[in-house]
Amino acid sequence: MTRLLFVLLLLATVSPAQSWDTVRALNPGEHVKVTDSDNDDTTGTVTTVSTDAITIQARGGAVTFEKNRIRRVGVRSGSRRLRNTLIGAGIGLAVGITIDQTLGVYLRNEGNNSGQALTYIVPIGVIGGICAALPAYRTVYKTR
Repeated sequence: MTRLLFVLLLLATVSPAQSWDTVRALNPGEHVKVTDSDNDDTTGTVTTVSTDAITIQARGGAVTFEKNRIRRVGVRSGSRRLRNTLIGAGIGLAVGITIDQTLGVYLRNEGNNSGQALTYIVPIGVIGGICAALPAYRTVYKTR
């Protein structure tokens, strides 16, 4: 089970390098996150893309990144948000089961039978909600 989880997490984080043509296909107004060679992330909307640079409108104004200084370009993706929510709900379920089978057994042995449903609902809701709130970006360009 842990091997399968490790492989799934590894596949979700590893992606091959894409060509710059995928960045050039971005439309103005798309929300992106650009990671530069210093590992600084900048988010904003695409204004222009050329053969050797991308310009985005960030909070502080327009920022231009040269192609050779970019490590990664990601586009906001709604489908990743659903995936993250489901992963968070699964983790919450595992936490709920663990709590119920450890602390829950002790409490039920002591005569306190109330709250068993909350043992599952709270972790699923909290962890699933946190994962849903995280911004999700699909990588369209990555250098090694």
